[in-house]
Amino acid sequence: MGFMRYKATGFSWVLAAPAGSEWRLLFSQGSEGALINEQQRIGSDYLTGLAPQLFYFHQRGLALGALLLSQPGESQQSIFFWGDNHYWYDWEKQSTLSEGRWTKLANWGTALPADYRFEIDVLFQAPNAADGSRQTYFFKGGRVLTLNWSTGVVREALITDGPDASGCAGWAALPEDFRSGLDHVAPYKPAADGTRQSLLIKGAQGVLLNWKTGVLASGALDRLGVPGLAALPEHYRTAYRPVTGRWTGTLGNQRVEVRVDLEGERTLGVISGDLFTGDTWTDSFRTTAEIIALSSRNHLVVDSLGLSWANNSPWTQVVLQLPRVAASSPMPTAHFALLSRDNTPSLQLTCSYVGPALRSVELETDAMAGTQVFQSYDTSRGSWVPRGYRNRVLTLASAYAEAGIELKNAGQVNVVADTSGADLKWSEAELHAAMEANFSLHRDAEQWKIWNFIGTYHSYHDGVAGIMFDQTGRQRQGVAIFYNSLRDYNCLGTAMELFTYVHELGHVFNMLHSWDKNLAVPPAPLGPNSGFGELSWMNYPALYNNGAGRAEGQHFWQDFPYRFSDNELRHLRHGFHRHIVPGGDNALTNAALDLSATAQTFTLPGAGEDPGLSLSLGGKQFFGHGEPVMAELRLSRTGVTGDVTVAGSIGPKGERTKVVITDPYGRTRVFRPIARTCSGHGEAEGTVTLTEANPAVYETAYLGYGSDGLYFAEPGAYQVTAVHTGLDGARTVSPTRTLRVRTPLDRADQEVGEFLTGDDQGTLLAFLGSDAPHLTAGNDALQELIERHGDHPLAAYARLARGANAGRHFQTIGGGSVQVRQPDIAESVTQLTEAITTSRTDQETGLDNLTLNAAFRRLATVHAKAGDLERAEATLDTLTAHFQEQGVPAHVQERIQEQADTARAAIRETVGEQPES
Repeated sequence: MGFMRYKATGFSWVLAAPAGSEWRLLFSQGSEGALINEQQRIGSDYLTGLAPQLFYFHQRGLALGALLLSQPGESQQSIFFWGDNHYWYDWEKQSTLSEGRWTKLANWGTALPADYRFEIDVLFQAPNAADGSRQTYFFKGGRVLTLNWSTGVVREALITDGPDASGCAGWAALPEDFRSGLDHVAPYKPAADGTRQSLLIKGAQGVLLNWKTGVLASGALDRLGVPGLAALPEHYRTAYRPVTGRWTGTLGNQRVEVRVDLEGERTLGVISGDLFTGDTWTDSFRTTAEIIALSSRNHLVVDSLGLSWANNSPWTQVVLQLPRVAASSPMPTAHFALLSRDNTPSLQLTCSYVGPALRSVELETDAMAGTQVFQSYDTSRGSWVPRGYRNRVLTLASAYAEAGIELKNAGQVNVVADTSGADLKWSEAELHAAMEANFSLHRDAEQWKIWNFIGTYHSYHDGVAGIMFDQTGRQRQGVAIFYNSLRDYNCLGTAMELFTYVHELGHVFNMLHSWDKNLAVPPAPLGPNSGFGELSWMNYPALYNNGAGRAEGQHFWQDFPYRFSDNELRHLRHGFHRHIVPGGDNALTNAALDLSATAQTFTLPGAGEDPGLSLSLGGKQFFGHGEPVMAELRLSRTGVTGDVTVAGSIGPKGERTKVVITDPYGRTRVFRPIARTCSGHGEAEGTVTLTEANPAVYETAYLGYGSDGLYFAEPGAYQVTAVHTGLDGARTVSPTRTLRVRTPLDRADQEVGEFLTGDDQGTLLAFLGSDAPHLTAGNDALQELIERHGDHPLAAYARLARGANAGRHFQTIGGGSVQVRQPDIAESVTQLTEAITTSRTDQETGLDNLTLNAAFRRLATVHAKAGDLERAEATLDTLTAHFQEQGVPAHVQERIQEQADTARAAIRETVGEQPES
């Protein structure tokens, strides 16, 4: 990206020209120019013909921006910009005062904030400060910054507030289109009372502005009442077609897609592209160095010597010759070339313009009967918006269009009838099966196609508003929104409904939560306040922290401009093909592209950061080969700060807890569950207050298998640590716990471990079974384990998964309605009973205590479904008696009794019985 952005106007820069007291403007496009005064065009010719003083300005044909430094009575001096370079020129001496990177100018390289260090719209000189030091206005987007060359930033404000703190009331009267993304600002003759006046240009339109009183005239440049402007050659007054967008070309079986990102608000000044052989992707590139642009009347030639490749291509230079035509004309073809400094043959071909979107994706939507698909949201309806924000009506498509992504509806919304009589709470396994059955565009391949399902509730808990559930096989092809959850949280018709859709689709494009980006592979830098201060669709409003401690959702909406962060834009627009395309790289891999900073690796915070809480990991410490690794998380009140309110969900499947695993070889990974639920879209998060009577919350976590596959595949010692982020943003770190995986003792141990350690089996153990067709091989392996090694203690885990799945219905979609496989109670009771019996007999290698506890409660629920309440009650009594017999600590027995009582109450409520008094 360059320091100043390219403009699709009929000229690259405009400056006041020296002429004594007469108002003159010099316009330049490449090596050509046009000179006017208020009444007429003085001439149009080569620049050196109109301004001989520029004869020794050798880069005059490259400049994409210019800044006039001179004050009245001073020697005429200007700074010209192209790429990241500047050229400071003295017109009268016809000599160069300095040249090089723009960062060498005074304090610019140190004083300018990050947002004002690239793709500036306009530079315009301000009056000198009281001490005589120079000052400059920097216009970018809808804001303007004033920089003192000695002291630093003086002011940064909305354009409508004016560049200065006083004398700028007229800027508030700017037409809507001129409140952002200006192309040029030039001096106009002062008013009779000496008030500053300026000519503002955007495209082929202009505004004459009195800085105090407001707009003098607005419209096409030849309609502003200034004869000199009307006399400009027509091509200077022409609106040109932007070249930003997607271009594609073929040469034999070689196809190239090129993304040009040079114009418009929030341009990044980057060119990127993908190479295909036939339909097979082979490589991707993007520019990493400055782009040199040479603009003429008919062409824009862009050239960059810095390329980054996905697969280490030998080409090191990209050159594009892009056509410049009037906005009313069709777009001609462009010439594209990839070159190298050695003898590698170049790739050169002709490209056609596809459209302004940098990427295009088809979105197929299915919705349960009784739900409604989000349509649009008018931001003016919100209670809070950023000051000066330009209200607009946003749809899911327009929110992504602003980021450069075209979302195309793949036909009408398919309504799924509910004839099931089931609970219609959707698990990840059911969602994946439904996607494969009902997503008409689905293929287990990388493709720009997405399935969006509007369901009722998620099975994890009713507060889950949405989920990118597809993290098996070819990942990131499916997303689900839970309409009833949004309804229950009063989010329908609000900004939160739009936010949920945009946020979940962001996960499909491989973007992480704002506070999780350092967990990507490779990691990306976090934004302000450990990511919680980032104003992005990928943050949570309720977690937003603007630096003044924990802020509530209203503070997010007061600051949020309804857009992605700059790094997220880079990822969406210019991430390598497989890093972003649905079905490409796995979720969290190569996510959140960053080009501007060194990525942060995951580091554990110091212990004791939050003295009011303690976190611990419990459960077994020794595991057999292939045995699922379980752990119990316990978040406790220490009493130091009294009662503490914490999140109700503390497992790694939620948002707040990360588990870090170091294997026997010293490699550290953050555990990533197969599916992470997004429960923070509602205004309220489920919480629990820890008191002396209720001092802790618990959650069991299955750590054996996740998005990265198996985490405990090799024998040896593993170090496991958990980190929990509290409601106030403070982090609590558990003591590191050592877990050991044993070496198989015999052939049976080896075979059983192999039956348990495939990807499908890992997924089934994580989901506790599934009917999903893509997991058939895993189900077959678990069944074979039961049949061949049914007496092995670890067969209990296969029986648990098979029995749990048999004991519940499994719903999917087919023929336009929900299809339900009803529970097989007999099979479920058989498998769960055998798993429990084996584990009670062999406590060393059967189900661990955490899993055994859950299995007892699940079996009781299955008995209740069969109408056998007596056996359900007896099973829960056996649960508590078993652990009493094992002599577990008293506080653990109390916890188990509470869980049994909770299960008993839920069973009685289900069958309509009142609890015993």
